[in-house]
Amino acid sequence: MQGTWTRRLLETFAIVTLGDGIIAFLSPREHSLLWEVGPEGARKTARFFADNPTLMRLLGASQVAFGLWLAFRQYRGR
Repeated sequence: MQGTWTRRLLETFAIVTLGDGIIAFLSPREHSLLWEVGPEGARKTARFFADNPTLMRLLGASQVAFGLWLAFRQYRGR
């Protein structure tokens, strides 16, 4: 069984993942372009998702599903 602090940290990560996923789903192009920084590979990836908003929305929906799964997993065994 995980400790309370571990579960709290995992739930916090789930909350951040949920928020990022919702933003990516609702505003895929703008969200991608906001992260167009760093090495050329990272900038290319951001531009790719900005140019392909449907894929960014799919990634956002996946993040929401993962965040929910992770958050609810912390409540088992209570």
